[in-house]
Amino acid sequence: MKEYDDTFLARWLNNDLSEIELDDFKNHPDFLLYNKIATKSQELVAPTYDKSALFTKVQGSIDNTRKKGKVRSLYSIITIAVAASVAILFGIFQFINSPTTYTTDFGEQMAVHLPDGSEVILNSKSEIAFNEKNWNVNRKVELIGEGFFKVKKGSKFTVETEKGNVAVLGTQFNVTTDKNLMEVSCYEGKVKVSSQKKVIFLTRGKAYRNINGTSEEWEFNDEEPSWKNGESSFVSIPLKYVIKAIENQYSVEIDAEKINIDHKFTGAFTHKNLSIALETVFKPLKINATIVDKNRITLVEE
Repeated sequence: MKEYDDTFLARWLNNDLSEIELDDFKNHPDFLLYNKIATKSQELVAPTYDKSALFTKVQGSIDNTRKKGKVRSLYSIITIAVAASVAILFGIFQFINSPTTYTTDFGEQMAVHLPDGSEVILNSKSEIAFNEKNWNVNRKVELIGEGFFKVKKGSKFTVETEKGNVAVLGTQFNVTTDKNLMEVSCYEGKVKVSSQKKVIFLTRGKAYRNINGTSEEWEFNDEEPSWKNGESSFVSIPLKYVIKAIENQYSVEIDAEKINIDHKFTGAFTHKNLSIALETVFKPLKINATIVDKNRITLVEE
């Protein structure tokens, strides 16, 4: 989404935008908020002052400045005033537009209720951010990690991630993001996924994944993500993402330098017992998982 800097806003406040720029600005989701702030700021009452006394004081300051060989032009004074106004405008906007953020720790899940009654359940080591005050204008959330969404019907609802966006009206779906990974599973309704300049529509029981620009789709029969019920499941995914999921659930560090982390894995592991989780994932792959101490595990191929 296009952002506007203080120079642009200063030109807008001074009515210096072209018709094209102004029309583009009016179509921005935050225009109404900017305009409201600007309108309210004009209602602020300036303190009364003695014009004659002020002129004498300013003239004296100018004379003193000239003696030092420095003359501040009226344009500079106006520029400073406009910059100060824009700074105040930005400050007010940032305060009003500051996001609400929720994060989860290792092995933790969290249910987050959005302003319209929609719900997000975050998996471990995940984060979600959204603007409560602007929610009625723009139903948008930013996601890091993994979350299961139950969206109330209404205007477009968008989940933004570093690897792509998911847009819906009312549905249930799961989004997983990580370095070079984006995965979306639709459990109800229909979702639109935009990733790597590609657009995919998913309906109930269909999933999509993009890893390093390579995409794939498949179907499933689950009613909801297995991780909600204490078990993480995977379909033909590189082992490095499974290892990351184990680390996030159990707050451990796994040394995988001696194995092939790009090996594809299909299966699941429990969130309730680390030893069982390690055996379930690595034993079928003929990989020995050794718990060195409470928080460190090494992997070695047999």
